[in-house]
Amino acid sequence: MSEALYRTYRPQKFGEVIGQDVIKTILQNAVRSGRVSHAYLFTGPRGVGKTTVARILAKAVNCLKPGKDGEPDGKCDNCVAVQQGRFLDLLEIDAASYTGVENIRDIIDHVKFSPSKGKYKVFIIDEVHMLSKSAFNALLKTLEEPPAHAIFILATTEVQKVPATVVSRAQRFDFKRVSGAEIMQLFDTVLPEIKVQVPREARLIIAQAADGSFRDALSILDQLTSQGSTKLTLEEVEETLGLTRIDTNQKFLDLLLSGDSLAAIKLVKELAFAGKDLVQFTKNFLEYLRMVLFVKMEVEETAALGLTAEEEEKLKTHSVSVSGQQLLEIIKKTLEAYRETKTSPVQELPLLTEILALTLRSERKPDIQPRPTSESPAAKTLEPQKKALPDAGAVLLDLGTIVDRWAEVLARLKEYNHSLLSSLRLGRLVKLEGRELILAFPYAFHKDVLEQRKNRIVVEQVLADVFGQPLRIKISLEREVEKEKPVPKPEGDLVSEALKILGEELSS
Repeated sequence: MSEALYRTYRPQKFGEVIGQDVIKTILQNAVRSGRVSHAYLFTGPRGVGKTTVARILAKAVNCLKPGKDGEPDGKCDNCVAVQQGRFLDLLEIDAASYTGVENIRDIIDHVKFSPSKGKYKVFIIDEVHMLSKSAFNALLKTLEEPPAHAIFILATTEVQKVPATVVSRAQRFDFKRVSGAEIMQLFDTVLPEIKVQVPREARLIIAQAADGSFRDALSILDQLTSQGSTKLTLEEVEETLGLTRIDTNQKFLDLLLSGDSLAAIKLVKELAFAGKDLVQFTKNFLEYLRMVLFVKMEVEETAALGLTAEEEEKLKTHSVSVSGQQLLEIIKKTLEAYRETKTSPVQELPLLTEILALTLRSERKPDIQPRPTSESPAAKTLEPQKKALPDAGAVLLDLGTIVDRWAEVLARLKEYNHSLLSSLRLGRLVKLEGRELILAFPYAFHKDVLEQRKNRIVVEQVLADVFGQPLRIKISLEREVEKEKPVPKPEGDLVSEALKILGEELSS
C-alpha cells in the first residue's frame, strides 16, 4: 500500500519547512546555542506544520552531528531512527485519544529515566487541549520541575482551552495560517516528484479548497491522483471537488455591485444545475470578499495570494471601486446566506434571497461619485475644507467610512513617520465609539509603539486631516479584545464581526 503524500513529503529539516520563518529561526538558534527550553507550546490551525516542526526539533536536539546552523544532519543513527519512528527517546501522544490522568502519569514515570541513546527525552503531546482537568494538573507539576534531560512540546489548534498555568510555563509559538502562494510553492516541489501535470488554474482551486492547510492540500492531490492519472485538467478538479474558480467569484461580485439581480440569479442557477455545491460556492465567495477587504485595507499584498495577473488586476479594481460600507454589507448578507444554505431544504434559496436583498437595495441608493484624487482640481478646492474641524454638533463618522479611507490614512501617515506606518499596518479596526477609534494589535510591542505620546499625536493628527474631525485612538491587544464581554454591535460596525467569522467560522 502506497504512503499518503503528506507523509511522504513531510519536511525532515527546518529549511524544508515552507513559511513559519520566525519560528524556524528562533528554534535553530536555540539548538545551535544549546539554550533549548524545557517546554514549548505550538499553536495554530490544522495542517500548518506544528507536529512536523516538533519532530524536527526532537531530531535536532538529539542529532549526533548537528550542523552549525542548528539543523539535524538527517544521516546519523538518531536522525534515521526519528524519521523511521523507532527512536526510543521520542514519545508522541495524541491527547484526543488519551485524555486521562493515567496517560499523563505514564509519561511522568517515563520522564524519570535518562535518555537511552539521545541527549534529551522529547515528549510531543498533540491536541493537548483535549486533556482532562486532572491530566493537566498532573502535567503541570512536571512542567514546573522538569528534569534537565526532558523536553515537552505541546501542540494544539485551540489554545484558548489550554489552562493559563500551563501556557505560562512554556515558550509559545503561534503558527500562522498557510497562504495560497505557499501551497503553490509546495506543489512546485511535489508535482515534478510524482510526475503529475496540473494546470496552474487547477492548482489554485486545490489551494483554495485546502483552506490554509498543507496537509489538506496534499490529501486533496492524493485523492485526485488516486486513479493513476498523470495529467489532471481544470474540469476534472472542479468536478471532483465541486468548486468554482476565482473568476466566477469575481464575476458574481461584479453582478452584485452593478445591481444586476437577474444575471446574478442566473449564475447561481447555472452552478446548481451543474451540480456545484452552493455551500462551498458561498464559502469560496466569502474567501474572495476577505481578499478584497484585506487588499482594500492594505493588510495583504495581492502578490502574496498566488493569483494570475488577470485575477490580481481584477482584485485590485474591486478593492478600489467598492466602498467600505458596501463591502461590509455584502459580507454580512453572504455570511447569513452561508449559514442558512447549510440547513436549507432548497439549497439555492438563501443565496437567491440575499442576492435580491443586495441588488434591490443598491437600486434604491443614489450613485456615489468617485472621490477626487489628491492631484485633481476638485481635491485642491476641497483641501481647506478637509482641514477645518467641525463643531460639536457635527455628524459622527461610521466605521465603514473609516475602512473605506484607511488606505488614505496609511498613505498620509507614511509622509509623517515611515516606521510608525509599519506598526499601524498590523492593527485591526475593532469599532468606533463616538469619537474614539479602537484598534487591536497582535503583539504588545506594536501596542507600546502606538501608545507613545508623540506617536499617538501623529496618528490622531492624520485622522483629523483625512476625516475633517478630531478622533482619538484607543490601543488594545487582540487577546484583550477577545476577553471583553460581547456587546450588541451597531449596524455599521461590521469589520470586527466580518474578520472574526471569515477567519474562524468558515472552517466549520
